[in-house]
Amino acid sequence: MGVTMDDRLEQTQGLYERAVYGGDASALADAERHLSAVEADLALARGRVIHARFLDATARTREAPDGVADELALFERANDLYRSLGDVRGEAEAQFWIGTFHQVVQHDDATAVPALRLTPVVSGFKLVQPDRADTTT
Repeated sequence: MGVTMDDRLEQTQGLYERAVYGGDASALADAERHLSAVEADLALARGRVIHARFLDATARTREAPDGVADELALFERANDLYRSLGDVRGEAEAQFWIGTFHQVVQHDDATAVPALRLTPVVSGFKLVQPDRADTTT
């Protein structure tokens, strides 16, 4: 399953204690990385919740709910944080949601497709083009 948000927060607490009570200031850089990962996970989760609200509202009323503009900013923040951490899985997931936002919310395939195509490249998977036998990145 991987490292959970709770795991990261618990590790951050231990690093804080190592810095404060053990005098090891080098632990603070690791603590900051753990908190950046928590922030990225939280931004991605908040963006998905806003997206679900958008889907629900548009299915019922055909009108976008308030706050839908925050969705893209959250996905972009998650993407930036994951990239700075070298977390390719997280970056690929954030790219997927950025593409999904542009395609589903804004009906902008021209902007969505490059983000969606980048998803497998970032994650290390190869995208097979339906009209060609070879793979592209």
